[in-house]
Amino acid sequence: MSHSGRMLFALVGGIALSCLLPAAALACRCLPPPSPGFGMEKSDVVFVGKATDVETIEADGWLYGSFKQMMGSEQMYEFETIRVTLEVTTPIKAADESPLILETLASQEQCGIPFQTGKEYFVYAYRSPQGGLKTDMCTRTATVAKAAEDMADLVEK
Repeated sequence: MSHSGRMLFALVGGIALSCLLPAAALACRCLPPPSPGFGMEKSDVVFVGKATDVETIEADGWLYGSFKQMMGSEQMYEFETIRVTLEVTTPIKAADESPLILETLASQEQCGIPFQTGKEYFVYAYRSPQGGLKTDMCTRTATVAKAAEDMADLVEK
C-alpha cells in the first residue's frame, strides 16, 4: 500500500472510530441567569421544596440504551442522572401536588444540580418531551440559602 493510501486509510479509520466513541462532556456554560420573574415565566413549575430522597441513576450505555429504545422504552439515560423527590413547602407556579419528582444530570460539568437530602431548594423546573420534570444550573434553581432574591421577589410579597 502506498504512503497516501495508508494516510487515507488511517484518516477514514480515525473518523469511523470517533463516531463510535461517546462524545466528550463539555463544561457547563449558561447565559447569565434571568430575573426571578422571567425565570418563573419561562419555567413550567416553580416552587420551594425540601429534598426527601436523592437517587443516582446510572447511564444505560450506548448499546443497552439503544436496545431499550428499540424495545419501546420511553426513557434512556445517556448520562448518569439524579432523580430527586421534593416535598413542596411553598407552591409558586403549577406545583399543585406534593411530593414532586424531578431529574438533573449528576455531573456539575454538565449543568447538573447536586441535590442533597434534607436541604431546601428554590426550584425552577421544565417539562421534558416525555413529560417528566427537569432542572439544571442554567435555571435559577438553588438552595433557599442562595435564593434570597427569588424569595424576596416571588414569595415574600
